[in-house]
Amino acid sequence: MEDFDLHTVVSLPPGTFAPYSDVKTALLFFERPGPTRETWYYDLPLSEGLKKFSKGNPIQNEHFDEARALWRGWEAYRRGGGSRPEPTANAWTVPVEEIKARGYDLSAHNPNRDEQAELPHPAELTARLLERVREMQSILENLHEMVSDGNQGNE
Repeated sequence: MEDFDLHTVVSLPPGTFAPYSDVKTALLFFERPGPTRETWYYDLPLSEGLKKFSKGNPIQNEHFDEARALWRGWEAYRRGGGSRPEPTANAWTVPVEEIKARGYDLSAHNPNRDEQAELPHPAELTARLLERVREMQSILENLHEMVSDGNQGNE
């Protein structure tokens, strides 16, 4: 952060890279030279009724429309050609001092959103866990068939 300007962090929701990864991911945009003075965050929201992106409901180009529009204002400000953009429900800036104070944790902690409201119901969490356990069971059964090759008693 001293040698480069970390100017933008785009936080992507779970499932963006499904089926390869189901975790939240962030895109980091650096520019040389540094140092970083402040970083613009954008927290990409999920479409209405969607709990996560998936292979069946993949992220689309239009999901980035708001991010692109807001980023243009941020980029103009960074280049000295516009006023500082106002925070929105999905976009805000963080001074480098705050990033340093939290141990360089670059996670998108949206100050405009109540984190408690985002927690899923416990029944939804257990349903997800059961689904994962069933997937693992199926994978283990297939693996067992492959390594057994019909010789279960001759190990």
